[in-house]
Amino acid sequence: MRRPIATALGAAAAAIMLTTGTASADTGVPDTDVYFTDGFGQFTRPCDTSYAISLTTKKAVAAKGNNGSCAGHVWMRVHGDSWGRWRDSNSSITVTSPSGKFDRAQIKGCNKDYCVTYNVYV
Repeated sequence: MRRPIATALGAAAAAIMLTTGTASADTGVPDTDVYFTDGFGQFTRPCDTSYAISLTTKKAVAAKGNNGSCAGHVWMRVHGDSWGRWRDSNSSITVTSPSGKFDRAQIKGCNKDYCVTYNVYV
C-alpha cells in the first residue's frame, strides 16, 4: 500500500516540477522538448543540446548529446537511502546500485543565468 502512494506522490511532484520549473528560473530561456515518464526523461537546452536520463532501481545513466552548442556539463544525482552527491560529465554519467535501492534521480543542464532541475522516478 505504501509504494503506490509514494509513486502517486512522486508522479504528482514531477508533474508540478515540469509545469513550474521553467517558470521559476530567474533569467534565461526555458528548456524545450521536455518529456519525463517513469524511468526516463529528456529535454533540450536553448543552445539546442539534448540531455537525457534513464533510471532503474539498479542503474542511472545521464547523458548530454553532441548536438547543439552547450559548453556545460550534464549533472545528475541519485536517491537510494538518501541523496547522493551531484556528479557531472561533459558527455555521460553512469551510477550503479548493487543493492537495487534507487527510487529517483535528478538531472540538470545549467549555464550562469539559468538552471532547472528535473526529477525522474522508477
